[in-house]
Amino acid sequence: MLRFKLFKGFAATVLLFAVMTGFVGLRTIQRRVVEEAQTRVRLDLSSAWDQFRHHLDMTEMTLGFTAVKPTLIEAAQNKDWNNEEVRRRLEQIRIQAGLDFLDLVTPDGKVVVRTTPPFNTGDFKLHDPAVAQALSGKTRTCVAVLSGDELNREADGLAERAFLELEDTPRARMTTRKTETRGMAVVSAVPVTEGGRLLAVVYGGMLLNRNFGIVDSICEVIYGGEEYRGAPMGTATIFLYDSRITTTVRNGNGNRALGTRVSKEVADKVLDNNQSWVGDAFVVKDWYLAAYDPLRDGNDNVVGMLYVGVLKQPFVDYGRAMAWRYVQLSLAGLLIALVMAFVLADRLSKPIHRLVEASNVMCRGERPGPVSTKGSCHETGTLISSFNQMTATLIEREERLKALNRSHMETLGFVSHELKSPVAAIMNYAYLMRQQKLGPLNEKQAKAVQSIESGSKRLVEMVRHYLNLSRIENAELNPVPTRVDINADVLEPLLASVEADAQARQMKIVSAIPAGTAVHADVNMVREVFENLVGNAIKYGRDGGAVELTAGQDGGKVPFSVRNEGPGIPADRLGDLFQKFSRIEGAPGVRAQKGTGLGLFITKNIIEAHGGTITVASEKDGWTEFKFTLPAVDSAAGKT
Repeated sequence: MLRFKLFKGFAATVLLFAVMTGFVGLRTIQRRVVEEAQTRVRLDLSSAWDQFRHHLDMTEMTLGFTAVKPTLIEAAQNKDWNNEEVRRRLEQIRIQAGLDFLDLVTPDGKVVVRTTPPFNTGDFKLHDPAVAQALSGKTRTCVAVLSGDELNREADGLAERAFLELEDTPRARMTTRKTETRGMAVVSAVPVTEGGRLLAVVYGGMLLNRNFGIVDSICEVIYGGEEYRGAPMGTATIFLYDSRITTTVRNGNGNRALGTRVSKEVADKVLDNNQSWVGDAFVVKDWYLAAYDPLRDGNDNVVGMLYVGVLKQPFVDYGRAMAWRYVQLSLAGLLIALVMAFVLADRLSKPIHRLVEASNVMCRGERPGPVSTKGSCHETGTLISSFNQMTATLIEREERLKALNRSHMETLGFVSHELKSPVAAIMNYAYLMRQQKLGPLNEKQAKAVQSIESGSKRLVEMVRHYLNLSRIENAELNPVPTRVDINADVLEPLLASVEADAQARQMKIVSAIPAGTAVHADVNMVREVFENLVGNAIKYGRDGGAVELTAGQDGGKVPFSVRNEGPGIPADRLGDLFQKFSRIEGAPGVRAQKGTGLGLFITKNIIEAHGGTITVASEKDGWTEFKFTLPAVDSAAGKT
């Protein structure tokens, strides 16, 4: 019964949908949890950048206030670089701002004041990008990598603080280096000016190696010291190249994981390709959702990374809990859906059956009566009402279109028939004038007569086509078969009539149709077929090309072909050739031709009225060939 078929269909659909949605839902939950976690870690990294830039800004602000101190400006104007008061004031500023070094540099790049022991002076900082830009009158704050010698010149103890023993770290890049002696610092250089004249540069900075205050403040701001099952919820690290120089990540013994190195995968993307990296990372002893951004120095070279990571386990546990809730809800929904499917199947089966029966009646071309809406639900009732209305509208429209088309075809046939006699008279008089039977013609008159003949031929073709169209549309294309000798009855008069057109284009018509080839068909209709195909072959062929006609024998059918040399017909146009009013003007390499667009449509209907078939094939810049069949005389005689 339809009810059980509907229920089985509904049930199968519901189960399939449940499996698909369960799979998709679980994957979506997993993906959404991961996306949310990645979104959070990206936001955490953005917050870490805010904190890091805050230290940059504070360093720049401190040096900016220092650069406008009157005492400093006066000493710089007098080049009083040994001014103890200036050095003392600079040292106080350095200590209050928490800077590791604060220097004064002359316009030629020479360090003349240092505020940290051993107070080295006399070296040049022209290679430092921050100083170089400050010497041009612009403030610059950036990250810088300082060698051990540079750290020793700046202050006692900085080189020792920067020194790290590198640890063997799983999945890190292979390296022969055992120690790291370089330091990464936040540096700022501010020009000291008076009246637009550069007097000196204030240069200072803060070493990031073992500067735990920065990473601790980042974690405090972002994660607030939160833990999950005894593990810190979030971690932060600053890398010098691929080595941790300050971090909140702890080793198994509880010490900060200084000197450990990042994985090769992260280093390749961030350090070598200057791209961010977000994903799962095993950090020392726990899995974290980690984000890394490249750190660039004043020359825009990648010299390290800024990292934050959020513990992955809370998101894993959250995803599992969400998945279990989703499974429970899905099972409950599946049970409800199956019950509803049974109820709906029972309610829909009867009215749908009536609707299907009415549709089958329409498919057979019959007129169904109105379908009853009894027992149907609101939606099905609306569908049945719409179907009834559509059926009535279609029947009414069909009757109107039939009447309109019948009137149009009758008018077309009448007009075309009435045109035959005056057109014939025009052609007769044009022939007599061209033969100068009515008197001699001068050159202009001869050309005018030629134009009249050309136009008359086209008019005759149009009249013939429209008469045939009228017969086809009114189902009056009824062949009167006789024995038709293709050469004597069709081709000889046809080739004589088109000889002038072919010669005008230097085309050669080659007929390989054997003598005595005959068909059992309506002679006038067969002439129409060959006139259309040969005429088109000449119209659309290549100048100087050939038109070939062939015939064979295939049981009760005679196969013919008409082939021309020419630009061919585009493959996407072949399917449209036999449609009403189809034209191929505008195809590449085809010259524009005038016509009704009915010739091939009529040709196809004539051939099919005789029980034959017609096909077309073409090759670009090569040829076009029409193949068709007509009934053989022997086959037709046998039937009669």
